[in-house]
Amino acid sequence: MKLILVRLGRLAGALFALYGVLLAIAWLAAPRDAKGQPIDTARAAETLYITEPKYVFFARERLRNPAPRVLLLGASNTMAGFKQRELQPLLPELEVHNLAVGGANIHELAQVAELVREVQPPAARRQTTYVLGLWYGLFASDEARWHTPDRNAGDTDIDIERYRYGFYRRTEQGAVALLPPRYLAAGETLVLPYLALDRAARDLTVSLRAELSGKAPKLNDEQRNARIISPDEQQKYLAFWRDYMGQAAQLSDASFVQLQQLVQTLVADGSRVVLVDLPIPGWHSRGAALAADYRERLQRALPALTALPGVTALDMAHDPTASDDDYSDEVHPKPRVSPRWAERLARALRAARGTPADDSLTASTARNDHG
Repeated sequence: MKLILVRLGRLAGALFALYGVLLAIAWLAAPRDAKGQPIDTARAAETLYITEPKYVFFARERLRNPAPRVLLLGASNTMAGFKQRELQPLLPELEVHNLAVGGANIHELAQVAELVREVQPPAARRQTTYVLGLWYGLFASDEARWHTPDRNAGDTDIDIERYRYGFYRRTEQGAVALLPPRYLAAGETLVLPYLALDRAARDLTVSLRAELSGKAPKLNDEQRNARIISPDEQQKYLAFWRDYMGQAAQLSDASFVQLQQLVQTLVADGSRVVLVDLPIPGWHSRGAALAADYRERLQRALPALTALPGVTALDMAHDPTASDDDYSDEVHPKPRVSPRWAERLARALRAARGTPADDSLTASTARNDHG
């Protein structure tokens, strides 16, 4: 028995030593963001984390210290419309971080906010302003969005990252942390070899995966700026969003309750909230019945939300200068348009924080004019 224990001890020591070597190699070789670099999910594919949910999960550690900052939360149109690199120079007095996650619904957006709150002490929460990018697609029901054959029913992409490395466990009440959030940086270090291996595997198989997927290569900015959506493409996009929303006749009340609860939670922390009603092309807005339902529900919800301290609204959905040519597809603005979006949001943020802003935008923001 003693001999067996000795051999097991030696085996365990050898395994620990081997893992230590792998950890050292990963530490030296894996691509890491520079210290203090802002979070920007638009560049997730370039990072060690590869995907937006994984990037948000690990990079939120950077939000721990108290500093005046803006966090952009939403789906891919928030990411494309409010580019971190364009917004940051307009707000030099603030840290700007983009935590938008493609395909998010309001449930997953609330999860991103909760991940941030887990690592932030009260002093940091009080200096944080959340920008929530809203549109009808964000209010897809959990049943339509997350009850799919490729996952445990109801698990969001954020949930998958919570459970992937054992930092959380699944319970009937939801995800429960096994690793206290204050040890997130240490936990990331311990799983660094896995992150590096995943990154290396992705890099080595990029051509093969692109060939097997059959997807067209991503358009560059010049191509997106030149793109014109044909009537046939418009109909395909509308059909896609009907399926995406689960063929629902109307949006669920639960989704708007989630929005209300999220805003109330953030306000209770002392955080500011800017609710941005994001635009979509006119043909999409007219062709999607849920777009009209969303506008009506948002109109009803805004008075109570903006009555909360520190909550303002920015209407970008009714811009007389905008046109359908501003979009490279059914929802994402063209690259040439995003600087204009950034300027509007920057002025609204200055107004929300009580700093000088453009008079016309300040008036619109203060009225919360969604008509």
